[in-house]
Amino acid sequence: MPSRGERWQVHLIGSFRLTDLHHQSDATPGSRKACAVLAYLASRPGETIARERLAGLLWGDRAEPQARASLRQAIFDIRRASDREAAPIVADRFHVRLDQHNVRMGGLHDAERADSEWQPFEDLDGISPEFDDWLSYERMRIRDMVVAAAVRELRGALSAGLGGRMVALVRRLQRLEPLNEEFVRYAMLAHYQAGQSAQVERDYRDYCARLERELAVSPSGATRQLRDELMAALARQVPAHRVEPARS
Repeated sequence: MPSRGERWQVHLIGSFRLTDLHHQSDATPGSRKACAVLAYLASRPGETIARERLAGLLWGDRAEPQARASLRQAIFDIRRASDREAAPIVADRFHVRLDQHNVRMGGLHDAERADSEWQPFEDLDGISPEFDDWLSYERMRIRDMVVAAAVRELRGALSAGLGGRMVALVRRLQRLEPLNEEFVRYAMLAHYQAGQSAQVERDYRDYCARLERELAVSPSGATRQLRDELMAALARQVPAHRVEPARS
């Protein structure tokens, strides 16, 4: 549930969307450039952005008066699609900013999405060359943020013996970074805690084969140690929550 101060949610992953949390309705502007303005502001919560900067980013091929007029129209589109009395942005003659106390970010990780839908702002390409450059950088930043948030939740679940709930998420992380050795350790423990003991050995062997095939190396001692500890725990029938992943 949204907190009392949150009216809007900006969805960072997949197609850009703005949701009215109070009415559970879509408030996404119809204009792609209005969405681009919101996406840019959402990436900089707390910052006040000069109108000139936004106009140059999105309408750099136009004369300054035309670019400023186009930005005014985009701001109007945002307010019209949402609520003029409580819009997700605050604007004056010279600056625009996100109303960060009224907006939260959504979609930072969703293990049920198809891989093709995990691209940040996937429908905002081609708006302008300058915006495309920014978008490329921003996607890498958001992806790193998504992975970090997912790993924090995953570690907490594994430490509590609840890794069985995280199998889909850890598989997603492995697809994003198939050579990440920390992720295969999480996969082994998640499957162990899910009661899928045969999958523990399969996780390890599949990773060994991938490393050998792509890098001609073997897993680290930490990964081998975890595999051995899990297999020994299986033999002793030790409760899953008592075994935690080794960290790099």
